[in-house]
Formats: sequence, C-alpha cells, structure tokens
Amino acid sequence: MFVAEDGGPIRTIVGDGHRHYTGEEHSQKTGRSNPYDGATEHALIIESELRSDVWTYRTQAFRLRLLVGVSVREWICDHLRHVRVDGVDVVEAIECKPNLSFLDDDERAVQTAVGAVMRGMGWRHRVLYLRDVEGSGERQVNFGEIYARQTRHVPEDVLDVFDRMCDEKPDVTFRDLREALHSDRVMGTSLAHAMICRGRVQFDLDRYLFDPMPVRLVPAKICTDVFGF
Repeated sequence: MFVAEDGGPIRTIVGDGHRHYTGEEHSQKTGRSNPYDGATEHALIIESELRSDVWTYRTQAFRLRLLVGVSVREWICDHLRHVRVDGVDVVEAIECKPNLSFLDDDERAVQTAVGAVMRGMGWRHRVLYLRDVEGSGERQVNFGEIYARQTRHVPEDVLDVFDRMCDEKPDVTFRDLREALHSDRVMGTSLAHAMICRGRVQFDLDRYLFDPMPVRLVPAKICTDVFGF
C-alpha cells in the first residue's frame, strides 16, 4: 500500500486528458482538499460532508498493489471514510463507478481481489454507482441547497448558541434550529446548513429538509485517525 507523505490524496487531478469531469472540493468537515474524477466521486464527497455519521474521509487515499490471478495490478481507493454506526467504527474503502456497465469481467476480478485484502485489514470494501449516491429527487435537492452553504462562516456567538442547544435540547425541528441561530429566515437557514456540513446535525438525507423536519444536534467530535496513516 502506498500513501502520500502528508496523508493527503495519492494523486491530484491535473491536465485535460480525463474522460470525466474533474476538480477539487474543500471540506469543512476534514479541512482537506479532495480531488475527484467523475460525477460519482463528486456526489460521494457531498454525501460524506453532509452525513453526521461520517466522521472523516479522504479521496484518492492510497494506491494498493496486489496480485489478481497471475498479474500484478494497482488500485487507487476513490473514497476512504470512517463511519460510526451505533458506536461501532467502520472504515469503508470505496470504488466509484458511473453505472454497472463499467464493471466488466476484468474490473470485477480486480475488485474481488481488493475486497479480500480490505476484509483482511478489517475494512469494508464497497463499489458504489452514481444512482446509489444521488438517490431520490429529495436527496438531490438537499445535496444542492445544503452543500452550497458549506463555506458559510459561522460566528463564535452562533456556535455558542448551537452548543447550548446541543447540551440542553438536542432533538428539535429544523425551524427551531434556524430561528435560534438567527432571526432572519435566510440567514438562519444558511447557518444551519453550514452546521450540517460540519457534521453537527443529524437528519434524514432522503427527505427534503424543511421547517417541520426533526433534526438531532450532535456534539463536537473528538476523532482519532483510524486509518493509521
């Protein structure tokens, strides 16, 4: 396994010879810049940013050299993330594909071999397609509206209000949250969306987020690096 010396992406997206659209997204949750290659990788960055159970993640995280049949092959992990489910830490090493047609016999053999290595490390290997990540129309609207506010500055006094709510009454409606953060509806909404992008608000990503929706405020995370690099 090969990793970058600084623990960041193993490669960056440069040049113009790519088959998919490419770019980088800065993460409020991790403080890292995340390169992506294609729509599925981009959508997965947004999902990991908005899901409160995703504690941290990296794109283009490592290169794995392994034996597939009688050939030595290399695989770059598109998306590596630490998910906490019911108090259990799970590391997911994810391959992103546009759709099932991109998983031919040769690629299936590679992913089967990768899966065996990941399981041996105690990690979960997944292959995700664009439709899996984008989901329903409601999820896509949430992606667009909330992620657009991920760079919104949240003042210290607003963070103090949020933390007090988290301690005193973590189960509220979205209306309660936005009104507590700011009296102006648009400003309160943008601040609430920014807190979601910090991983501090748990909600159903597959239902459109509007005033009556229940949300749960999440304490600030103290996260150790479970990746080990």
